[in-house]
Amino acid sequence: MSNIKLFFLVFIMSSNFILSQDMENKLANEKSLYLKQHATNPVNWYPWGNQALDSAKNSDKLLLISVGYSSCHWCHVMEEESFTDSDVAKVMNSNFVNIKVDREERPDLDEIYMKALVLMTGSGGWPMNIIALPDGTPIWGGTYVPKTQWIQVLNQVSGFYKTRKPDVLEYANSVREGVKKEALVKPSPRNETYSTELQIELAEKAFKYSDKINGGIGNGQKFPLPSMLNFFLRFSNEYSNQDMKDFVYTTLMKISRGGINDRIDGGFHRYTVDNTWHIPHFEKMLYDNAQLLSIYSNAFKVFKDERFKSELYNIHRFLESKMTGEDNLIYSSISADTNYKDGTKSEGDFYVWEAEELKKILKDDFKWVSEYYNINQTGYWENDRYVFYQTISDKEYCEKQGVNLTQFNKKLNRINSLLKIEREKRVHPIIDSKIIFSWNALTIRGLVDSYKTTKDPVFLNKALLINNSLSKKMIDKNIIQHTSSSAAEVLFFEDYSYYIDALIGLYEITFDQKYLQFADELVVFSNEKFKEESGFYRFSTNQENLFADSLINLQDGVTPSANSVMNFNLFRLGHFNGNKNYLSQSKTMINNVSEVIKERVTDHLLWLNNSHNYSQKFYEIAISGKNALVKANELMEKYLPNTITAASDTETNFYLLKDRYFEDETYIYVCVDNTCKFPVTSVTEALGLMKD
Repeated sequence: MSNIKLFFLVFIMSSNFILSQDMENKLANEKSLYLKQHATNPVNWYPWGNQALDSAKNSDKLLLISVGYSSCHWCHVMEEESFTDSDVAKVMNSNFVNIKVDREERPDLDEIYMKALVLMTGSGGWPMNIIALPDGTPIWGGTYVPKTQWIQVLNQVSGFYKTRKPDVLEYANSVREGVKKEALVKPSPRNETYSTELQIELAEKAFKYSDKINGGIGNGQKFPLPSMLNFFLRFSNEYSNQDMKDFVYTTLMKISRGGINDRIDGGFHRYTVDNTWHIPHFEKMLYDNAQLLSIYSNAFKVFKDERFKSELYNIHRFLESKMTGEDNLIYSSISADTNYKDGTKSEGDFYVWEAEELKKILKDDFKWVSEYYNINQTGYWENDRYVFYQTISDKEYCEKQGVNLTQFNKKLNRINSLLKIEREKRVHPIIDSKIIFSWNALTIRGLVDSYKTTKDPVFLNKALLINNSLSKKMIDKNIIQHTSSSAAEVLFFEDYSYYIDALIGLYEITFDQKYLQFADELVVFSNEKFKEESGFYRFSTNQENLFADSLINLQDGVTPSANSVMNFNLFRLGHFNGNKNYLSQSKTMINNVSEVIKERVTDHLLWLNNSHNYSQKFYEIAISGKNALVKANELMEKYLPNTITAASDTETNFYLLKDRYFEDETYIYVCVDNTCKFPVTSVTEALGLMKD
């Protein structure tokens, strides 16, 4: 390693800590809530665009690119400490062209600079602060940095650029090449079979990182990670692995009982800062709650625990009461902070309680409520405030108290309703009413899965309303507008991938073929606009201003990779429609990602989930006849991740149903690659055929 590379590595690591002003800058006319929140900073912020980039090139100034989102607590902490400070602003304005980016508006910029940040420092987060050359190539990166250290960083990096420019350029080139290498996916020369032995090996490798006691991954901060939970749920059922099955149950129950769950309004916070799911980072994100609908739906099918079903209604209640706009589309997030009229902010104020406050509200009910929600040292947060935190099951609590479970639930609902009335009187955290297309698509999928589990039309109707509004307001001739606050100048692949999955989901509960037809149309469009020679899909259509010219994301994180979702889309549509090209494309993708899965299995768990479709039998279920929809609805209550179902109560030329309609009987065909066993007439018989 050259001296310059070593210098920057040491400098970055030493200055990267976990880690505003009342005149308008160039963010004043932006639509993004996050950008507008910085419009009165004394920092001369630009939005991302040619004006900022040209200014940097013409002046030979470094770029300072600060990426965040409106509900990010530490973003606002850094704004208050640094970006509203005139001394800090003076340094930033003198030496840098400063750009503010809403990561939700521009996920491509967030993605590529996060890759660089992780490459330079080993970790990432928000706010993400990048110092880059005028062409956008990073030379320093960090997250939250306290004011004094931030000034030191700014002065040292700008000074270094002025005095040792060749060394800086050399380091920048190494970062650029590192990011390019990270995005490079080489086709595999082998035809990966994903044998049973390999599946078990990879699953056990991923399972080593699990917390068997508290659930979740690791021993620090805890994120729900639905892709991880869905994988272990499927694997544990297919391979009869009780340890993994217990892990999924433990994790979901800990999440349900923990402080991460808002027991008053419903909905879940983003993560907890501890390893027991107690103290949340209080922001609420749509993508988390959308995915939790799916995993709790699937988990109820497996475990039959009513607590899991209740969370579906709690999330739905939250979406309806707090997150739905006039057009039925769902807002992106709710901030962790409460903003008061005097200009002060405080994290979590809306959600936490003081003991004396609860005593006054609850009176005689305080004693049992304090025991149930641990208004004691166990549930304590800070400053004499408590987070509702349940440590034993409802059944155990009722047995301990000698009360009936049904009566207790009624009593608890009454108390929660009373507390909700009181809490509504508080100053509410800010809601970011931005509509993000891909997250609304994830919500449709979650509602679809909830309907499959409950058969409650409230979930079906909500899914249809969201889809209708997306179609009318954010889609124009296959051009999908990523957010309500931005024009569709750049198309993002995640919008297409997640929405195709949502359309397949809508077919799965309505059996209206129009959804599969539109899904197929969007696959064709995606192949034209995003597909690369490797078989994978690039992140966005316009990458001309990105410092690395290839951006492909394969990692499954808090949201699944758009490529892994598309892989499953192609697989299912290929089976639904008999499209061998889709099946071949899907197989090529899963083959080419095999080595990446082996190297970093925990970052690719949806991919590993998808690989099971090749190592295990995948069933096509075709139901045709006058009672087809009734039988299909009965079937969808079962946990069958290795199946697709087509159904029609009329004669149709649809691939899986063609020539299978008889007026006098409803038949269920259980098929593998459209080779079917002798048809049966009951769901029980069909399930039996899948056990053979």
